[in-house]
Amino acid sequence: MRFTEFKIIKEAAENIAVIGDSIAVGIKSAGGASAGNAVGGSNTKQVLGFVTDFVQSGKAKGATVILSSGAANSANVSTVDGKKFQSENLGPVAEQIKQLKAAGAKVVLVGVASGKTPPQKPTQYTKGKQWVIDYSGMNDQLASIASANGATFLGPLEEFDPGISKGDGIHPFNGYGKLFKAGSAGAGTNLGPAGATPGKPATKDKRGSAASPALLKLDVPTGRRGPEVADVQKVLLALGYKLPQHGVDGIRGPETVAAVKEFQQSSGLTVDGDPGPETIAALNKVIASKGIKIEKSTAKDVKVSAGGGQASGRLPPLKMDSATSGKVGELLNFIARYESGGDYNIMVGGKRGNLTDMTVGEVLNMQREMRAKGHESTAVGRYQYIRSTLADTAAQLGMDVNSTKFDEKTQDALAIQTLRTIGLENWLAGKLDDGAFLNKVAQVWAGIPKTSGGSAHAGIGSNKAGVSANVALNTLQDIRTA
Repeated sequence: MRFTEFKIIKEAAENIAVIGDSIAVGIKSAGGASAGNAVGGSNTKQVLGFVTDFVQSGKAKGATVILSSGAANSANVSTVDGKKFQSENLGPVAEQIKQLKAAGAKVVLVGVASGKTPPQKPTQYTKGKQWVIDYSGMNDQLASIASANGATFLGPLEEFDPGISKGDGIHPFNGYGKLFKAGSAGAGTNLGPAGATPGKPATKDKRGSAASPALLKLDVPTGRRGPEVADVQKVLLALGYKLPQHGVDGIRGPETVAAVKEFQQSSGLTVDGDPGPETIAALNKVIASKGIKIEKSTAKDVKVSAGGGQASGRLPPLKMDSATSGKVGELLNFIARYESGGDYNIMVGGKRGNLTDMTVGEVLNMQREMRAKGHESTAVGRYQYIRSTLADTAAQLGMDVNSTKFDEKTQDALAIQTLRTIGLENWLAGKLDDGAFLNKVAQVWAGIPKTSGGSAHAGIGSNKAGVSANVALNTLQDIRTA
């Protein structure tokens, strides 16, 4: 690691320990501190191990600990072409602070930069592609975690090194000494979350949002995604509950449901994973008692919309609604959105035909010709049935293929028959959980992801999932519980 700041603060305060990642390495070196453990590249889980070791050494009591929690190595990371290969994980940070505080230490938590890093050098891990880190919103979360657990906060790092964006956008090379000095003097003093240093008001971060969070009162979310959900997630993180894969994304997926259930269990509430009025009232009491401060979320905090994948954040266009109504119709719309865009007349490759005016037999004959001509696939219609599947499903329904039109109602009937064979009724009745049903749907339709992410048919032709597993699970639960 390189440092542009070589001046050592000679009169470092006694009993100062520095623990954490490469940022902690720089702070420790600049301050001449000997206590604590700092290793470059450490993530939040690894830093939690350093904290545990420090506490067990018996050196924490009475110490001032400057903690760079590993957040810089636990942020959202994507290749420059938008492929995400690491999700934000701030879950262990609250536990780090709790352990240190319980052992009698004063804790100063160091933040991260506030924007996106410039492209970093390719690595084997990124398969030779450049990569970037997205720190947006992380200082607000770290500030709230610090506030909820009795620590003070230093950040964002631009406050200590305004030129951080001219470097690698990660390390405050010219701010390590300032961080050590502020951390040494500031434990036990409210340095102010997200940007406030002693004697200075909080500033705005690169997103333009107020960098000094206010006391928060949660509203009951009206749906499974939105700013209200993001607020709940921020508070859960501040209280030490874990959202290891997705962090604050504004979506009530399985991870958030699990954290809500944990809170409900510990609070003696009905355990259902739903942040309804009772749960929100209980969270608001905790917020008031602990003085938790979090910036109110906006639409920008909702990182994934109800479709379209994580890159776009938008729903792909739906040509037309299902001819079938109710929950089954909504399920058909969900599948069709990523198979055909909802178009009953679409064929493989995006070509439109007059399929709804043809009989099922005529469509089967057309598919036979497509196969003879070497087409990549014979997929046709709103649900992209290939010839063999279309023929089998029509036979299951006892269709007269020579007289039955391949119209909207027929295409829906075929898809419903397929869904029934993989447990549609059991799923609607709650006897088959959303994850198990999603995996069955993914085996049939390539545009729908498995719970582990990606298409079950990836690598076959141009098949790929059109939506993330998190959004798919949310959508299924929305439909089933409507």
